[in-house]
Amino acid sequence: MTDTGIQAPKGALLDGPGAAKKAEAPMIVQVAQQFGVSPLRQMRDIFSMRRGVQKLSGPEYYALRLFDTAIAPTAKRAFLGQAGINAINTAMNPPVAVPTRAFVGNKLLYTQLLTQLGIATSTTQALVSKFRDAGQLPILRTADDIARFLRQDAIYPLFGKPHHGSLSEGSVRIDGCEGDTLRLANGRTQDVAAFAAEVMDRYPGGFLMQTALDPHPDMAAIAGPSIGCVRIVTVNDGTGPSPAYAVWKLPAPAAMSDNFWQDGSLLAHVDLHSGEVLTCVRGTGLKAERLADHPVSGAPIVGVSLPFWAETLKIAQDAHAVFPEFGICGFDIAVTADGPKVLECNDNPSHMLYQMAANTGLMDDGLAPFWDKVIARQKAQVTRIQKGTS
Repeated sequence: MTDTGIQAPKGALLDGPGAAKKAEAPMIVQVAQQFGVSPLRQMRDIFSMRRGVQKLSGPEYYALRLFDTAIAPTAKRAFLGQAGINAINTAMNPPVAVPTRAFVGNKLLYTQLLTQLGIATSTTQALVSKFRDAGQLPILRTADDIARFLRQDAIYPLFGKPHHGSLSEGSVRIDGCEGDTLRLANGRTQDVAAFAAEVMDRYPGGFLMQTALDPHPDMAAIAGPSIGCVRIVTVNDGTGPSPAYAVWKLPAPAAMSDNFWQDGSLLAHVDLHSGEVLTCVRGTGLKAERLADHPVSGAPIVGVSLPFWAETLKIAQDAHAVFPEFGICGFDIAVTADGPKVLECNDNPSHMLYQMAANTGLMDDGLAPFWDKVIARQKAQVTRIQKGTS
């Protein structure tokens, strides 16, 4: 994840983040002026951090503020780029030992399983798909079917998203329908027929229509009416799932989802034991700001304890225990007035969120032992599988 802004929407559905931009000359000069790090030193640092386990790109070096001389050289070595993150996640979830990754990545099947097991999750009202079936769940095959559902059968507010995908791309929250006009959560309106055509054109293979959730009143008072999920990353070294870290994703004021690449979104590092917000950041790189209070509501963020904290940790561990073969899982959990609900499970969680929120590298002394134990367990499991033993 890098310093990218929200894409201008062409329709109702949210576009994904733009490609990461290479460092431009003004940024390099500004870093040199503000931090006393010469352009040559910046380039040397970037080339050095590209190697080994870090695998950091130039844009990631700047997004993570690794030019900052206040960060000790040894601490900088603990940060990973997305390529390094992918590598360590794969080591913890090797395909040969974790054959269920595709199932968990299917948002419809995964949430339906959680529902059957009594683990609180979102409710799917209908599935858009030209070719899939889903038992008793209503299937919307055409744009006309979508439009009819929106006018007649949908229970609002409604949240729509692709049944596969990440980074909130393709998501939308619809607060209501009046005649042929949809009211979106970002204040815009959209013609029903145009929206139906857009969904069918972009996601003919699968798009979920789910009942939208509202945040717990205590969290809404801080960050507004859109859900800002808590990301709980859990690990299993063979002794059972346990939480490794937690981040609260606070949505931008006009956003319909909580992804940090949208301008104005915030990230908060949360203490695992107490649920207290330790730090909060808005923006990345030279634009990063450490905040104590919300910039719009004015409500305190740092020092606040999130509601239902024990329950939030437990539901993440319970959900991980359904698939104990996973070495690592990243759960997006909506904390509502009724308690926490699991929205998604990520088998390749982007630890960039943690590194930005905590201003700490993933391989620091507090977390590296977690990863080492999990990787050791998975290496042993792969060896057993390859030898034909359980």
